[in-house]
Formats: sequence, C-alpha cells, structure tokens
Amino acid sequence: MIIRTLIAVAVLAVAAPALAQTAAQNSPTGATPQGMTLQQFQASNGDKLFARLDTNKDGKISAEEFTAFRKQNAEVDAQATKAGKRGERLFSRFDKDKDGFLSRAEADDVLAWRYKRMDTNNDGVLTLEELQAKKGKAKVGV
Repeated sequence: MIIRTLIAVAVLAVAAPALAQTAAQNSPTGATPQGMTLQQFQASNGDKLFARLDTNKDGKISAEEFTAFRKQNAEVDAQATKAGKRGERLFSRFDKDKDGFLSRAEADDVLAWRYKRMDTNNDGVLTLEELQAKKGKAKVGV
C-alpha cells in the first residue's frame, strides 16, 4: 500500500505533466492520446526516484534508505500498518544480487514492475487516464 502511494505520487508528480505535453503534441484533435512507453517512463522517472531514495548519494539504495523512505510515506498513509514487513520483502525481491543494496538497474526493475501494474489494459503504453486512475480502478501497488 505504501509503496503504491509512494510511487504513484512520484509518478504523477513527475510523469503526468510530461505525458500531458507529449499527448497534446502527438495527438490531433479528437484522437486518443498516445501515452508513455516503458522506456519513456523509466527515462523520465528513474533518475528522480533513484535520487530521492539514495539519500547519502553513494550510487546505491540501502535497505535503511528504502525503509526510511517507506516510513516517511507510511506516516501519510493511514492504512500502512504492514508497510515495514512488506517493505523488507519488496526490497529483498528487487535486490537480485542480494548485496543489501538496490543498484540503478535494480531500481529500474522496480519502475518496470510499477509500469506494468499501472498499464491496466496491457497495451505497453501508459496513458494519462491510467496515471490518474482512482484507487481500486488500476492494478497499482508495489
């Protein structure tokens, strides 16, 4: 729940204006907006998300940095009572080399997983409507 909130807020804050601008530029009047591909999603969100999580700026995200970030967002999310244990499991899941840190590539895997969950129609394009989906409408949650 908390990671969903965390990434959804980060994605909306970062991606929605860029997606809206891209859609406006690529879409003739009356046509459906094209949206954002996974590569565009990672390019526009990866550096910002990694920088927010890597608080000591050592080029990797430690379990402590990940937990601190989740805790900060858990305080905002009243339903995040299980956020700590779930965060440990998620961190472990994405720490593929089991070195106790998330590298940039592993963080990109988190974004790819998130993108797939947000792409509700599984067409490989994230539209503004999918980014703005109400709770319970999109396959969100990290």
